[in-house]
Amino acid sequence: TTTTTTPPAMPASDFRKALAPVLAYCLCSMTMIYTNKYVLAVFNFHYASALLVVQAAIAVGLLLSLDRVGPVAIPEFDFVTALRWSPVTIFFGLMLYTGSMALAFLSIPVVTVFKNMTNLLIAFGDWYLFGQHVTGGVMASFLMMLTGSVALGFTDLEFDLVGYTWMACNCMSQAAYVLYMRKAKQTTKLSEWGMSYYNNILCIPLMLFAGIVSGEFSQAASFELRGDPWFLGALLLSGVVGTALSLSVFWVVNATSPTTYSMIGSMNKIPITIISVVVFHTVLDWKSTASIAIGLAAGLVYTWAKLQAKAAQSGPLPK
Repeated sequence: TTTTTTPPAMPASDFRKALAPVLAYCLCSMTMIYTNKYVLAVFNFHYASALLVVQAAIAVGLLLSLDRVGPVAIPEFDFVTALRWSPVTIFFGLMLYTGSMALAFLSIPVVTVFKNMTNLLIAFGDWYLFGQHVTGGVMASFLMMLTGSVALGFTDLEFDLVGYTWMACNCMSQAAYVLYMRKAKQTTKLSEWGMSYYNNILCIPLMLFAGIVSGEFSQAASFELRGDPWFLGALLLSGVVGTALSLSVFWVVNATSPTTYSMIGSMNKIPITIISVVVFHTVLDWKSTASIAIGLAAGLVYTWAKLQAKAAQSGPLPK
């Protein structure tokens, strides 16, 4: 019997299992970032805490309505479960808040390129916490991500230090959220619906506290466009899409792994960046464009390296 180094193809059942959550995540993440950018930048609603409270309240109401109708089953609120899940919610709230603040100050292409740095943190966490191997190809993609991010920072025509600070905080909180969620899911045994329910219901008091301390709520109450139907429609849409995005993240991580989730995010950044340049009339010169291209290419290299590593782990097949 001879052997061959050709890696086995993904079983059709596994491919179908992963395809639905991946497509759902891509669609929801694209819609969410455009909607939030529209609310925060186009309407100049710079009150992230208030925005997140509204989004979380809409999510809780939507989930409870679906539970009442019957398509899903939401568990009864349990204090012990909430306590175990609370670190995930803290990271979740920080991820949403810092992401919203970064979008208020930075263009979507800048945000999408710098989100690649989250992949580095997640991969490090996968290696340190779960023993996953980091290959040379992955390390090369990380070097490209770092190069593209640093170059973009130097060539960004609309450079804003405050925005970049929020972006750094967003990368760290998102990595912590994805990695800790994997552990918390094992201890709480919550379904995707249950995780989304606890995330949003616990996020409300967290963001209320942040909004009261920062004074955002008093400022948001006097927002001049608070009665505008387009603004209210965008706010409602962001809450609905935010619920779907939360569920799709759980779905992807459950069907694949945290690293695969970050890999999909890298691929999704390409259409997000291209469309946003057209829709929001982002100002770019050739240096910024080249830096963004390097950052996006790094995501593709990362994807290729992870697929190669997965194929190598499968080992040779008898022929």
